[in-house]
Amino acid sequence: MMSGGCLCGQVRYETDAAPAWTAICYCRDCQRASGSGYMPVMGVRRADMRITGETRAFEVAAVRGPSTRHFCPTCGSLIFGGVEGPADGTMSVYVGTLDDPSAWRPQIAIFTRSRMPWDCAVAGAAEFEAMPG
Repeated sequence: MMSGGCLCGQVRYETDAAPAWTAICYCRDCQRASGSGYMPVMGVRRADMRITGETRAFEVAAVRGPSTRHFCPTCGSLIFGGVEGPADGTMSVYVGTLDDPSAWRPQIAIFTRSRMPWDCAVAGAAEFEAMPG
């Protein structure tokens, strides 16, 4: 089981499902949202997620359509999001919110064209300059 939540603990989630995909995203939106050079994310089927607590949402334009980012209204932690209604039914869970992120491993690195010059490639992750098809 994977579980996680926000900084203050008012929003929690858990799932028994393995991630459908794992990635590091270097796009400028993820850089701004994370306050970092990248955002580690994983895709989890929406139907497999159990979420408790109230979130607020912010919608941004993305390559595949509007992307909604959900965050805790109390502490501001960015928790999950993604394009609403993708064909595979997944949502993005931001890895930094996992209770134990140490087992997470990225399969791919996306939007590497926006990777900062001071950052480096992730060992074992396939790289894509943009969103893979």
